[in-house]
Amino acid sequence: MDTAADRNDSANEQKGQRARADGSRAWRGFRPPPRPEWGAITAGWLTAQLEAETRHRSGFHLIAIGLMVGVAVVYGIGWRPGLAVAAIASTVLLALAFLVPERPVLRPSQVCAGFVLAGAVLAMTEIERTDTTLFSGEATVRIAGTVVSRERTDNGRYRYVIDIASTDRPVLSRPPERVRIVVGSRHAPIPPGGDFRGLARLRPPSGPAFPGSHDFAFAPFFNGIGAYGYSLGAPEPPASDIFGSAARKGLGAWLRQRQTATRLAMTERISQIIGGADGGIAAALVTGERTGIPDEAEEWLRGTGLAHVLSISGLHMAIVAGFAMLLVRSVFALVPAIALRFPIKKIAAVAALVVAAFYLALSGANIATQRAFIMLAIMLTAVLLDRPALTLRNVSIAAIVVIALTPHAVMTASFQMSFAATVALIGGYAALSRRRARSPVPPGSRGWGHRILLAFAAIAMTSLIAGTATAPYAAYHFHRLATFGLVANVLTMPLFTLWIMPLALIGSLAMPFGLDAWAFQAMGYGIGLVLQIARFVYERLPDQAIGLTTATGLVLLTAAILAASCFASRLRYVAIPLALAGLAAAPDRVAPPELLIFEDGKEVALVAEDGQLAFLRERPNDFIAAQWERAFEARGRPSADREPRRRISVDCDEALCRFETRDGLKVVWTDDYEKTGVACDSGDVAIVARAIRLSACRSGAILVTLRTLRRTGSLAIRRDALSGRPIVDRAIADPPAEWNRHRLAPWPEYWRKPAVETPATAARRQDEAVETVNDAASSTAANPTVGLRENPRPKAAGEPN
Repeated sequence: MDTAADRNDSANEQKGQRARADGSRAWRGFRPPPRPEWGAITAGWLTAQLEAETRHRSGFHLIAIGLMVGVAVVYGIGWRPGLAVAAIASTVLLALAFLVPERPVLRPSQVCAGFVLAGAVLAMTEIERTDTTLFSGEATVRIAGTVVSRERTDNGRYRYVIDIASTDRPVLSRPPERVRIVVGSRHAPIPPGGDFRGLARLRPPSGPAFPGSHDFAFAPFFNGIGAYGYSLGAPEPPASDIFGSAARKGLGAWLRQRQTATRLAMTERISQIIGGADGGIAAALVTGERTGIPDEAEEWLRGTGLAHVLSISGLHMAIVAGFAMLLVRSVFALVPAIALRFPIKKIAAVAALVVAAFYLALSGANIATQRAFIMLAIMLTAVLLDRPALTLRNVSIAAIVVIALTPHAVMTASFQMSFAATVALIGGYAALSRRRARSPVPPGSRGWGHRILLAFAAIAMTSLIAGTATAPYAAYHFHRLATFGLVANVLTMPLFTLWIMPLALIGSLAMPFGLDAWAFQAMGYGIGLVLQIARFVYERLPDQAIGLTTATGLVLLTAAILAASCFASRLRYVAIPLALAGLAAAPDRVAPPELLIFEDGKEVALVAEDGQLAFLRERPNDFIAAQWERAFEARGRPSADREPRRRISVDCDEALCRFETRDGLKVVWTDDYEKTGVACDSGDVAIVARAIRLSACRSGAILVTLRTLRRTGSLAIRRDALSGRPIVDRAIADPPAEWNRHRLAPWPEYWRKPAVETPATAARRQDEAVETVNDAASSTAANPTVGLRENPRPKAAGEPN
């Protein structure tokens, strides 16, 4: 048995070996099925999504996006292609896009590239046709001109915009065409169209507060404002024939001045009826004049994310036009003979368009209002043509029109925030509509309580979407975020929608008949309630200072907003990685500079490692200091928590002040030109707040004077870790952009005593000089920001030219 068993075991073992051998051969011959071609699958998926975008005609949005990109690269990074070359290249690319066979990737790329070049052409054309003369330096001069507009500030002063006709004492070689003058002296207010004659101190618009920040000369250049200033004493009384002289200049000028006069009269009427901060805000909502709003009230609204209510934009235009359309349609619906025979919906749409056009003209037609009116006009036209009104295509059309008219608007925070909010809201509304269409519950079957709850939920969702879409631009431009702005918006938006803006329309329509007082008074009560809410939220949940953010992060977040809102296919999910990348790239992780110098040479601050600032002056200029603090101070500091500003620990003697930066750079500041040599020899950075001609130190130190600051703008200085030498970042590029070319122009002329003068002329000149000095002293105390200046006294022996 053992032998038989052994034989059986041996046979079984041989069978096992043969089976294992067969299995091994089978394994060696096994070929797994081919893996899917991931490239082909991805290409197929992308093709399907692009075909879906084609069916939804999403490519139309590439026109507006391409134009925005083209304008941004011209104004933002200084790209200046040849105008003719760019126009020809744009035409060729667009022709190829529509002539070659359709390809899902090639054609959109060609369209986008073509309109990028078209946007560049629009921007460069705007630059070439803008001939604003920005004033060079600062000077006291007699001006004569015509008042274009007049505003009254919250402290009782008047602000005039004046078209300059002539200058005297001195006769300027480069006079600005239009200036804005603040008059603090008592005088009879000069209406639009009147003559302004008087002595004024003029200065150009200031540049950026620090390198990379907003350039305050950009908007005045395109708006035609060549200088700012203040009057030294009261202006001379104007001539009596105001509107007659305007009519002689042409019908257009007469109509503009009548419109300005109407706007001014309405502003003053509303302010008088309501009074105080409530009246200033009411006037801003109706006529767009914001000068009557106290700084404190504006800070409450800004710190709670409600600043958008002060700028007439899509919200106000939509409420006013919507209320007008609802009112007209409801009145006609009460008359069966009209409702059954005429298209009352279209008649109401025409009435709403007329009301919106009047509102546009009355409010001054700023960029946000223009965009809102264009989009509203497109929507109402769609109603007349029985087409859907609220679509992203209408937003793109509005953007195209605004860019074609004013390309530089693309670079403004108003344009960016208003379009971002509109695109996001319409995209969110479309997604919500698709979800409601799949809902099994009919909308009309819900009770009143549920409907009210849904209304408040809609307001909250609207505020959340709009706030999220505009947050990147608020962070980039203003270095602050209203983290809890949702709370203030949810509490106040029903007041604006159902109370304040309808009463504003009723009061405006009733004003010609003298029946407007009750409407504006009731409107004032609503605004007062809004201010109480804003103050309550501001004191408990203020906005946060977040410091600098990068342009790269802003571009990525903008792309995320556009992808989520404009794509109709699953390509919209690309917004998720774009948003994550944008959030990661947004914080500016570069170490802050050590020394900040504003272009007037007087505002100087040291920056600590954590961003805390210490100022040279005991009372620095609030406007400049606030910009530096928002940009460089520690993250997360609320604007409401304002501690006393710290001062630099300086060693001052004999008109010299010495101090050091955090990394040991020695800084010497003086306003005495005779101390220039000492400052150069004893510091790494010598700041001489005078307009001397010396431009370099023999010791190798960095010399900063009013003349060098005039060309460089504000400075940010840090110490090189390797060489120990100062690294200087300048706010104004070299060569400067078109809106900063005035910095290269000659310094303004100064009036000098004539060679021969009579005793009467000398006496009159002496009286004028005494009056000018006294008024200038009081005006300077009220306006601490000063521009560049020449030496205000005759040169002493040995003083440099």
